Amino acid sequence: MDRRDLLTLESAVTAIEEAAAAVAREVERDRLRETSLTRLSTVEAELNRSRLALEKIIREETA
Repeated sequence: MDRRDLLTLESAVTAIEEAAAAVAREVERDRLRETSLTRLSTVEAELNRSRLALEKIIREETA
């Protein structure tokens, strides 16, 4: 994997972090119905899992 590919993955990690933070802020505002908040919490968890998976790939490729 070349440096450009790693930069692309690092950019994806940053985008996921920003998306997860935005979702977390919306959940914290507590302005939505419970079902919507539950779905958003699930989305946040999935984003965090994806971020961790990408970070693992980056670590493996740079080791």
